[in-house]
Amino acid sequence: MQREKRSPILKRPNRVKLLIVGTLMVMCAPICSAQVPAKKTDLTVTDREAWQSILRWPVKFEEQWRHSRTNTDPRRSGLVFYSLGRGNYLVAIEVQESSYQPRYLFMHYSESGKTPVRLLKLKTYEGDDDDVNKVTTRLLVEVEGVPSFDAVKKQLVLYTKGRGTGDCGSLVRYNITPMRAIPTEARVHACFDDYSLGITDPMHWRRLKRL
Repeated sequence: MQREKRSPILKRPNRVKLLIVGTLMVMCAPICSAQVPAKKTDLTVTDREAWQSILRWPVKFEEQWRHSRTNTDPRRSGLVFYSLGRGNYLVAIEVQESSYQPRYLFMHYSESGKTPVRLLKLKTYEGDDDDVNKVTTRLLVEVEGVPSFDAVKKQLVLYTKGRGTGDCGSLVRYNITPMRAIPTEARVHACFDDYSLGITDPMHWRRLKRL
């Protein structure tokens, strides 16, 4: 039995479709690769440079960090991503090294791009040495202290030493939103000249009622 020959005309639509699909794949390749999320763990200085070009924190702070570095280990990037869930992150960016507490910027970053990358301002608290009832507050982009992250509550915790002995300062918790860092708890202890009045455990510092 002789097989029926297919007309070459019938093959053309399939060839055209393959050609179109192939062209689209080539065109899409660089776009798709650019959309792949960058590395967010075990970051190196090279990774930091890549993220700076994406998040665009101010160059003056990046230069400040480079000038302050005493350890040139490329694995110490000074950059940490904390997951807030659903593709949202709190980004901690060290911008100055220090003997006992660095300086940081904090940013909110969304992988989806639905909310813009934003530098967050943090409300800070400082007890008065002369008046124990007086607390000075400031709203800052660059803050000093030792940050940590409560992965359960999704909160930033910033421990700021008033002096190297760590017997005074502030301990503040913040909820993180795309627009703001909202204080939820603040504890302070003034740095008295009389060191016997110092308290080294920040959980024993006075908790503020008004934030």
